Amino acid sequence: MTIAIKRWEPENLLFWLIRGKRIARRNLILSTLALHLNFIVWMMWSMVVVNLPAIGFALTSQQQFLLVSIPPLVGALMRVVYATAWTLFGGGRWLALSTLFLLLPAAGVAYVVQHIDARFWLLLAVAASCGIGGGASSSHLSNTSFFFPKSEKGLAMGINAGFGNLGVSVAQLLIPLTIAGAMFGRLGGEPQIWGMGSEVREVWLQNAGYVWWPVILIVAAACWLYSHDLPDIRLTPRDQLTMMGERHTWAICLLYMGSYGTFLGFAAAFPLLVGKMFPLDNAAAYAFIGPMVAALSRPFGGWMGDRVGGGIASCGAYALMALGTLGVFVSLPGENDGGQFWLFLAMCFLIFLAAGVGNGASYQLAPKVFLIEAGREAAARGETVADAYARGGKRGAAAMSVSSVMAAFGGFVIPKTFGSSLDLTGSFVPAFGVFLVFYLIAMVVAWWLYARPDAPMRC
Repeated sequence: MTIAIKRWEPENLLFWLIRGKRIARRNLILSTLALHLNFIVWMMWSMVVVNLPAIGFALTSQQQFLLVSIPPLVGALMRVVYATAWTLFGGGRWLALSTLFLLLPAAGVAYVVQHIDARFWLLLAVAASCGIGGGASSSHLSNTSFFFPKSEKGLAMGINAGFGNLGVSVAQLLIPLTIAGAMFGRLGGEPQIWGMGSEVREVWLQNAGYVWWPVILIVAAACWLYSHDLPDIRLTPRDQLTMMGERHTWAICLLYMGSYGTFLGFAAAFPLLVGKMFPLDNAAAYAFIGPMVAALSRPFGGWMGDRVGGGIASCGAYALMALGTLGVFVSLPGENDGGQFWLFLAMCFLIFLAAGVGNGASYQLAPKVFLIEAGREAAARGETVADAYARGGKRGAAAMSVSSVMAAFGGFVIPKTFGSSLDLTGSFVPAFGVFLVFYLIAMVVAWWLYARPDAPMRC
């Protein structure tokens, strides 16, 4: 059973050193493990979809891009629910329960891939169930933010989200290995015949779902036994609606959607994207690198936010993302050439790196901006630091929830934009053009509100 905490004062240095730090770090570890697993389940569908035509599923390119865009869309919607559910059940208890929910998409994937006559609506339903894994960020990160003092929030959330996001690359690295053999013997079902060109082999695509079942149960049990529930935290849909009236909420949404949406959307679409543009090159061996780079660089972005300011770090990240997009234009296949595969990979990895830094830098703006604002209000009203911290922490968590929801929509928009661009123009150039304009706008917003010397909230 999770452990209930009656008193929590992370800004009290004595409390933090004697008791708080140890508890905060334990819950950070458990939350990170659970979030990591949620991201694996969220993104495993993209690795399954790329293999479906080769085992006999009749799918168009537009249908494939639609299938990989559905989990991010549903994940965004699930975040609306998760953002308040954890405060009703308790943060630790919700860690355990939400991890158990992952058994549903794992079972759905294992079932549907063994039925090549499955209707397209069933594939969409399984894709939607994978979106369950996308809801966790809005609860896990908000819960984690309350455990740490303001001076350590950026790094803590960077670690939580960064190693959680690493689940994307773990899924893209391990799933091709797990489907290559009969891991579960007769219990795992019959193999499918995978064929592309002259290459024909047996695969067990159902292993992409089965392999996570024992891990889900172990992580859920650990969260249930060893995590903590913080006292008297309640976030409601009304709190989120209230924060949607704040200018800073929307500015942070824009910054986080651009960086996190890029990470998530590019990760989901990357295997299909490379396969369409460079069909003669094997991208499967490199698909996991970009998401891994983004995930590992996110804690660095959070650390930079703590040290030099989230606004300055976000500006630098968006400048690199724009530069990488310009490099992509140079590498794309044209009418008279097949493009430059290695340059394309390098530029995409640069975008992933910058997106990871931007994730950590922009997300930690939410709790800091509203804590600073609450501190200013407290000084004017003569309130105590504890009152200001409680109000600012709650407003920051609500703003983080709104930002998390909006950012996940970016994971839907990017694959859908790629699919629509290819369908309407036969090229991916318009899609990358849209992304370039967005990155430049986000860079200007970050500079104006949070980075310039006389910015209204330089932090």
